[in-house]
Amino acid sequence: MRHASTVSAGLARDFAALGARRCFALLGTANFTISQALTENGVELISARHECNAASMADAYAKATGELTLVSVHSGPGLTNALTGIGEAAKSRTPLLVLAGDVPAGAVRSNFYIDQTAMVQAVGAVSERIHTPQSARHDTLRAVTRAIRDRRTVVLSLPLDVQAAPLPSNSPPLALPPEPGRLHPDPAAVRRLATAIAQARRPLVLAGRGAVVSDAEAALTALADRVGALLATSVCGHGLFASSPWSLGISGGFASPIADELIVESDLILGFGLSFTPWTTKKGKLLAPEAVVAHVDIEAAQFGGHLPVDHAVQGDARATAEALLVELDRTGPPARDGWRSERLRERIRAGDNHHSPYQDRSTDQFIDPRTLSKAVDAILPADRVVACDSGHFQGWVPRYLRVPSARASCLSHSFQSVGLGLASAIGLAVANPGKLALLGAGDGGFLMSIADLETGAPARPAAVHSHLQRQLVCGRSALFPPARPSGRHRAISRCRFRRNCPRLWRTRHHRPHAGRPRSGQGLGE
Repeated sequence: MRHASTVSAGLARDFAALGARRCFALLGTANFTISQALTENGVELISARHECNAASMADAYAKATGELTLVSVHSGPGLTNALTGIGEAAKSRTPLLVLAGDVPAGAVRSNFYIDQTAMVQAVGAVSERIHTPQSARHDTLRAVTRAIRDRRTVVLSLPLDVQAAPLPSNSPPLALPPEPGRLHPDPAAVRRLATAIAQARRPLVLAGRGAVVSDAEAALTALADRVGALLATSVCGHGLFASSPWSLGISGGFASPIADELIVESDLILGFGLSFTPWTTKKGKLLAPEAVVAHVDIEAAQFGGHLPVDHAVQGDARATAEALLVELDRTGPPARDGWRSERLRERIRAGDNHHSPYQDRSTDQFIDPRTLSKAVDAILPADRVVACDSGHFQGWVPRYLRVPSARASCLSHSFQSVGLGLASAIGLAVANPGKLALLGAGDGGFLMSIADLETGAPARPAAVHSHLQRQLVCGRSALFPPARPSGRHRAISRCRFRRNCPRLWRTRHHRPHAGRPRSGQGLGE
């Protein structure tokens, strides 16, 4: 056999052949050769300024595209720097493959040595490793399969001595095992749930990330239309049903006033691909005591994890919705309006976040975040992608900055870490060339990740590089009062907002003064 290649070069060819198009990376000695080999095989390398940001860019990109997405980091501190971004991806069940350089076998006294397996497992990721030159390609295929088929964030450790070992250049190509197809529900469970649907008067379809991954929006909309149900989403399903007049938007902590009112009135909650977390149900307060709760998920371990359910159906969200439609047609209950009516349609519109009345608490020094967010939403193009960092401000973004679809949204809240938003916006922008990328961030989180604003220039995320950069210069100081506002701070914040956001300044400054708080009164929450 000819040994005209190395393990790292062979693995790079495999990654490209398996569908990898982009790798988000920060180079070091332990991941340099694999990263260079990826570029030689047509994989675009997007160089970040911090490993955590590289992981978060890849997390957002993978959620938006569904592609095999790679991250490449150095050994030791390169991996530890990436851990928060890896934890966010792992808790989001993002199919992501992190290539982590590692010390040669036995080099336990190296400064770069850490127990990579224990470290990545501690944040919920899957640990894999290329053990020998002979097993490296099959080890890699196992890691890719777990990432893509099981929808897991996988860290593949790449020891330097194995990377550099010779590999026959005429090795046959790798191939993923056949995709198993959608998990179809048990027909008996479908019949029981169809009976409950037929008996319900005020049903609600509540969809999460699993429904996005399953591409179930059309089937769920058809099911809701068939039985006259309203629609809502979890935070991770934000953007589903965006064009439906029967959508209540997000359920839970970011809900609109009308969503709070109507969800608690529902007598049947049909949950598809979500976890019924306390964030989604407001610790159960959104569910009426007499409401019947049905949970559809591909993982049986999800049932009853956060609250008791009356119907547990193990199945793919789209396949189950389609099976329910078939069963409802077979058993014969006619299509009905349920609790839909023209009056309810108007009530939903009047009570959503953009139309429900509120007291504008802007002053001469500060602007109410609701007023600012609504103005930004109205000014910017509707064809956009929106990312949001975590922090006390995070509710304004999903409430007021609308998205055209679920894959146009990345709310980095699964790990509740501050500082992942900018990288998420860059990942969304790379996945959606030509669309405006909009980021909501607080001053602390933005400054934590600001080094990668430079990464946004070659990636050309419009909002990060142009529009949003101007929005974020005003930062917290123009939106929220400081703890002890001084005269100098008030003057600077007012001038900064007026200079950087002139159109928004005109929107706020030339409105009627009725209802404005007295000068010096804060914004409260």
